[in-house]
Amino acid sequence: MGTLNGYMQATQRFLREQKQDFIDPDDLIGFVNRSRRETVMRTKCLRGLTPISGQIVSWTITNPGSGYSANPTLTITPPDFPSGVLPKPNGDQATATAILAGGKFQSIQSQYGGQGYWQPQMTITDPTGHGATAEPVMAYINQLRQGQEVYSFSSVDLRLFPGCASIFTIRSVSILFSGFRYSLACYDFSTYQSLVRQWALQWQYTPVICAQYGQGTAGTFYMYPIPSQPFQMEWDCFFLPSDLVDDQSYDPIPDPWTDSIPYFAAHLGYLSLQNLNAAKFYLDLYDTMVGRHSSYARPGRAVNPYGRL
Repeated sequence: MGTLNGYMQATQRFLREQKQDFIDPDDLIGFVNRSRRETVMRTKCLRGLTPISGQIVSWTITNPGSGYSANPTLTITPPDFPSGVLPKPNGDQATATAILAGGKFQSIQSQYGGQGYWQPQMTITDPTGHGATAEPVMAYINQLRQGQEVYSFSSVDLRLFPGCASIFTIRSVSILFSGFRYSLACYDFSTYQSLVRQWALQWQYTPVICAQYGQGTAGTFYMYPIPSQPFQMEWDCFFLPSDLVDDQSYDPIPDPWTDSIPYFAAHLGYLSLQNLNAAKFYLDLYDTMVGRHSSYARPGRAVNPYGRL
């Protein structure tokens, strides 16, 4: 992981610009951030899967009930969809407390939201009260919605991916249905429009085909058949990084690709100085370094070292 000051110092050494005589520091920050974006797009080293389960944020009371004692028992179902991801691969039990007045529920506070929830439920038991019900408000989970065909890249909540500003491309789309994860067949939009999307809105079922419409951060995916109910949806995403503004900014770019960034930033610096020979020299160096780092980090592997089973 790099820091803004570290990138700037390395770039200034390439430019022989340690005294900042010719390039404004603000311009240099721009060159560093443009180089970071170029490196991430070229290597696709910022990658993540959208969440298929999560935490309970809060509870919405749908019926306050009546006649309840001061301490009703709130029972939340165990994690119904552990993701297998650290730090809680098996999920974690959520807890909540209630505030009552006059025997009726006023609010339910989430003490701990747990982990690994998809569709949790709460049971309220009490020796005297009856009728109270509540529904969970969940943290962001990427999901299909009934009757919705189109899903934009920008709709994904990226707060789970620190340092990532946006999605610029998606490698695959998978749906979770009845305990099974399967990947959708992806066609170009012209084929999807002419051969797949023929029934307009009438047919709702589990999607099996998708098509991308639009490019880059403005991209969207169309799903068909149109979803008949909510389904968890897992996108294999490639991200663009947020700009670094100071040394407190989090840089999600992993090593070894951070070593390549000053070369492209120096290329941009020499372009700004109209030194085209040096600019080309550093662009060639950058191309070489990115290729070397990618080959180092991605060794070839035998699919099955024991042969076909």
